[in-house]
Amino acid sequence: MRQVRFIALAALVFVGIATAAGPVHAGALKQVPFVYEPDGAPSQVYLAGQFNNWSTDATPMEEVDGRFEVTLLLPIGRYQYKFVADGNWITDETADDFHPDGYGGQNSVVVVDERFEDVALERGDGVITTFQLGHGRHAWEVSVARDGTVAFRTRVWTGDISDAALVIEGARGSTSVPMERVDSDGLFDYLEAEVRTAATGTRFDYAFTLTDGDAELWLGPGGFAETGEAAGTFVFDAEAFPVFATPDWAKDGIFYQIFPERFANGDASNDQDFSEWYYEGLTDLPASGKTNDVYFHFVDDWYDVEGLSKSPYRTDGKPDWNSFYGGDIAGVRENLDYLADLGVTVIYFNPLFESQSNHKYDAVSYMRLDPHFGTNQEFADFVDAAHERGIRVIMDLAYNHTGHTFWAFQDTRERGPESPYWDWYEWREWPLPGEGVNPPPNAKDYYDCWWGFGWMPNLNFDLARDNPDEQGVKDITDAQVNWPVVEHLLAATVYWLTEADVDGFRLDVAGEVPFWFWELFRERVRTVDPDAYIVGELWGPSPEWVNGRYYDAVMNYAYFRDPVLGFIASGDMDAAEFDRALAPGRLIYPDEGVRAQMNLLGSHDTPRFLTNCGGDVDRLKLAMLFSMTYVGAPTIYYGDEIAMEGGGDPDCRRPFRWTWETEPVRVDVHDHVRRLAAIRTSHPLFSRGDFETLVSDGRVFAYRRSLDDDVAYVVLNAGPTAVSVEVPVVEDHGSVVEALSGSIVPVIAGPAGASVAVELEPMSGAVLLPEGD
Repeated sequence: MRQVRFIALAALVFVGIATAAGPVHAGALKQVPFVYEPDGAPSQVYLAGQFNNWSTDATPMEEVDGRFEVTLLLPIGRYQYKFVADGNWITDETADDFHPDGYGGQNSVVVVDERFEDVALERGDGVITTFQLGHGRHAWEVSVARDGTVAFRTRVWTGDISDAALVIEGARGSTSVPMERVDSDGLFDYLEAEVRTAATGTRFDYAFTLTDGDAELWLGPGGFAETGEAAGTFVFDAEAFPVFATPDWAKDGIFYQIFPERFANGDASNDQDFSEWYYEGLTDLPASGKTNDVYFHFVDDWYDVEGLSKSPYRTDGKPDWNSFYGGDIAGVRENLDYLADLGVTVIYFNPLFESQSNHKYDAVSYMRLDPHFGTNQEFADFVDAAHERGIRVIMDLAYNHTGHTFWAFQDTRERGPESPYWDWYEWREWPLPGEGVNPPPNAKDYYDCWWGFGWMPNLNFDLARDNPDEQGVKDITDAQVNWPVVEHLLAATVYWLTEADVDGFRLDVAGEVPFWFWELFRERVRTVDPDAYIVGELWGPSPEWVNGRYYDAVMNYAYFRDPVLGFIASGDMDAAEFDRALAPGRLIYPDEGVRAQMNLLGSHDTPRFLTNCGGDVDRLKLAMLFSMTYVGAPTIYYGDEIAMEGGGDPDCRRPFRWTWETEPVRVDVHDHVRRLAAIRTSHPLFSRGDFETLVSDGRVFAYRRSLDDDVAYVVLNAGPTAVSVEVPVVEDHGSVVEALSGSIVPVIAGPAGASVAVELEPMSGAVLLPEGD
């Protein structure tokens, strides 16, 4: 008898659930109820946790007799979660366990084990499980390539169905396109079918069919049904789905982030002398030689970094945020050959604009290079020199806010409402109290500023809304656009594209600027340079931003750095947890965005990776190996390739250690990174190829990268003891070569298929290539 399992336990979840690798076997998947009994009467409650990427709206809970309930299907394991009641995050005090949430509180933990009721999934049994399946028409589900190919995706439970198809309803009738599995998070298989708009038109109807045994279901906007008529059809309209193509050079790139004030001093004549008006009164110490106020000063010794962890000028034990060391563009240009030899193909600069601070996120002007870095022409010449070596250059744009020294803000500060720039900012009270350059201690009472820091007043994009209400607006027709601000920012962007020939932009605090502005930004940038790269600074899951309207990619904190910290740096994750933490990063973005992600181990905003490793260089080397062989663009924070350490800001911004060649440990790490970069560059499969998890057992993680007929196998041992790992391989390899050592490893034929036995020391890895590649 035909069976269909319609489990109506919760609303559809359209974001990939991270879970253990491997197929879901009978007895491994459980029905897990969650119950919240509120003290009051919240209007809406959601369940947020590791199972839905901490989404605050993906999993609503249903009110039943004054309490809120929802049931999820989850494999055996541990999952952190919280309730979100009317926007308030609430710990479930009845949970099995608890885990620090990173904000001084605790996440609840549910331990999914044999206590919970089984959900058996079996291919060919005529039962199709539909719970948590759907098609939300997000960018990862419908993505249009530059050649007009449209990729349609949906997902099914792993091991549950035998076939799936995309059904196109066109003028010439119905066409069924088989769907193929493109990836898996261990719980769901992600299926894809591609069609060409040239063959089907720019507007057509479509639906999906799922088949298992003698059961068939249709999926349309009406949900799942046994007939296409009952399910209905989705509508594809090219107007609603802009082409999403990311630059090939970014996908193939090896990025190198430079904090310009700390990389190299190539021109002592432009060293910081504090001659600008905005340093007046801020460069002298009192007679005691101590102050906890702002004190700008130059450090004569490039390698004197003690103040970056504890300032010698402060009495409160805090670090020195206002020191300068003299790094400049001339210094980077002198070391372009060093970067090229390392394998770098893209330089990402932290802000270069004239600014009062050393970090330059508080612009004085968006049209002028900081004079202590060089001139605009020197920077343009530098970009030319980088391009000659095959190195691209992207700039950091902080468009959410300016500095309090910005020319427009200074005009409003002096002239108040009579200033033509008054509406560029959101003033609450004027004039400012007191005298001098510094903002008042309570600056946020006078004007809107970034996280309350008066040094960085927020720009006013929408005249009808206060910040942050303007941030989530997507449709420009819903905004009262502050066009003078918008046009100034777009003009500054075009200036650097045309006058300096930069190759793209990293967007600071990108989520705090309205969506509609970034849509205008992308259109303007791509009009000037169709091959420019746009990457946003977003720390969490960001599927709304990565598409043909906004960004090519994001800084991959959520689905690269955080999992690597857990698996390699701290050892808090085992391989299965690592695998499921990585998986959403390949699944909630279109493929074009996945391959252009900026995969970083650390940045100017985080402790250095080696410091997070407790100084264990082997962990750093293993993380670099993973970075260079995983999906997405590896990103080196300057100095990580020579084992630099550093705590939180500003200690992570130490001057580059140019004496590294005299220290064997630093030389070893540098040579390791250089070899890895060469391997990645020589084998396009690492930047363009498919990914498949092969082993996730204990502290061992192995995966396969493949592109057409090329294949590579990578094995990581993140454990404290040596291991022997049997890795399944494609059968036609007689032997494989370990790319780092050159050793030959034979392929062994066995009843379960071919494999190689890899011996790994603690905290080490191997890159296996078929012999001759």
